Amino acid sequence: EFFAATQCLLGESWPPHSNVPNGSSYDVIVVGGGSAGAVLAARLSELSRVSVLLIEAGGDPPHDSIVPGFKDVLKASPYDWNFTTVNDEFSSQALQGGSQGQPRGKMLGGSGSLNDMVYARGFPADYDEWGDIIGEEWTWDKVLPYFKKTEHLTDERIVDDLKLAEYHGFGGEMEVSGKNESTHTTDRLIEAFQELGFHLVKDMTNPKKIGVGRFSHNIKDGQRQSSLTALLNKAGNRKNLFVLKESQVIKVLLENNTAIGVQVVIENEEYHYYANKEVILSSGAFNSPKLMMLSGIGPKKHLEELGIEVIRDLAVGENLHDHVMVLTYLAADNGTCFSDEQSKYLDAIKYLYDRSGSFARTTDVGVYISLSGSQQPNVPDFAIYPTCSPIGRNFYTGCLNVLRFKKEICEKLHAENMERELITLAVVNLKPKSRGQVRLKSTDYLDPPLIHTGTFSDPRDLEGYPEAMEVAWALVNTSYFQSKNARVIDLDIEECGALEGDSKAKCIARCSAMSAWHSVGTCALGSVLDAQLRVHGVRGLRVADASVMPSIIRGNSNAPVVMIAERAADFIKQTLRAN
Repeated sequence: EFFAATQCLLGESWPPHSNVPNGSSYDVIVVGGGSAGAVLAARLSELSRVSVLLIEAGGDPPHDSIVPGFKDVLKASPYDWNFTTVNDEFSSQALQGGSQGQPRGKMLGGSGSLNDMVYARGFPADYDEWGDIIGEEWTWDKVLPYFKKTEHLTDERIVDDLKLAEYHGFGGEMEVSGKNESTHTTDRLIEAFQELGFHLVKDMTNPKKIGVGRFSHNIKDGQRQSSLTALLNKAGNRKNLFVLKESQVIKVLLENNTAIGVQVVIENEEYHYYANKEVILSSGAFNSPKLMMLSGIGPKKHLEELGIEVIRDLAVGENLHDHVMVLTYLAADNGTCFSDEQSKYLDAIKYLYDRSGSFARTTDVGVYISLSGSQQPNVPDFAIYPTCSPIGRNFYTGCLNVLRFKKEICEKLHAENMERELITLAVVNLKPKSRGQVRLKSTDYLDPPLIHTGTFSDPRDLEGYPEAMEVAWALVNTSYFQSKNARVIDLDIEECGALEGDSKAKCIARCSAMSAWHSVGTCALGSVLDAQLRVHGVRGLRVADASVMPSIIRGNSNAPVVMIAERAADFIKQTLRAN
């Protein structure tokens, strides 16, 4: 009876699927129900006289998605687009086929339904860089109110600090939570980095101080909180909001350089829906440029090669970049994240009972690093995200299917984990200079886009890795990890075997580089969009998602995407009211 009752509580009321006739018209059509699209649909439908159609290629998220402790189970699943990158024969050669995995949510909530729920914003310098590119509309002072608009801060470590509270919102829909209570694992990791000289930071979004600390998260009452659960679910029964699920937009309908609607495939049949006012693309850094190019908006040469009529020659798909993540590992004696079968069962019961325990949490430690010689000591160049895997954690499956390491590397790490705990240290370049591109594979909408990452195409991106990786490896020399006989695991990457020192560190970074799953820039402000996110030369068409970022922010990208959607909603409301 207990388990039956608790299962009833483990759920969300997703917006219902709308039965809308082919050829029907709406004031606004939003393409993509992810982190940005959910915000846009909810905010625009606040205008009761404005009809909004939201179209999502996936369906409802499974109940697993709302459990923080299950954050990784949907990656490489049917709820994931399962994108992979093109092998450039240079970077990522320790991965299967030299190809990086690019998990993206294919369901309502998008990647906000499978991400790590970390609340990060980047730093003022990131947005002031946007301001230099597109104008003062996107500087830090202008975007901060939009972060605060959606935020409802409850993090116990921050709420009573008046100086830090100035940077946060308290009346928004999305909870930003955290507790004073910590865990043994978190405390040991933070103490070790403090021993290495890092200052303890109370608020990892503090725009004026960096160091080691615990992130806040979009978690409410022990469950994932996303723009879907916090905003769209609450708006789902509005009479002016219509939601199509498992419906894939394959083309924007254009007439006289104006977006007039979209072409959609539902259960292998084509439908047309029309927009009286605007079409907004919120399909992400890969699918938004793909859809633009299929519609004739993109690089002229590429479109002509595929026989696509060119409507507008724009740099769509260019400027792709991402945080570059290099995973390095320590093996340590048992005790940092000890877990046995009994503990797992008790934690499951605890979560079902009162939404507490390990399943109500996700990883929370981060370290921001400003490299030696940096001109901005309080702006990070790299980050380290440490996690701990208990002995016997079936590391092999995730290593192979999500991280996409080669089989022999996964076998080695799995063998280590059968005997010792694994400390994973994700060493991440937060401000890469390299750029790649997204291209169409063909004119078939079912074909995934070609993702050319360009990782380390600018050699300057490799320069900081020796210093950052040395910081990660130095963990073995701290008091606690010495007591656990910690050692660095050599992944035995053949190409790097004969090298030493900085040359070896750079080789390891180049060969094992993977995406941190924060790709941006492919429909960028400036080159593709104006300051109000309107596509240059095409009336009635905007883009609002991670693809609009002209340069990447130093941090996880979900909160900035929500901020972008909030700004877009206000721009569109202004236009709708004016007309």
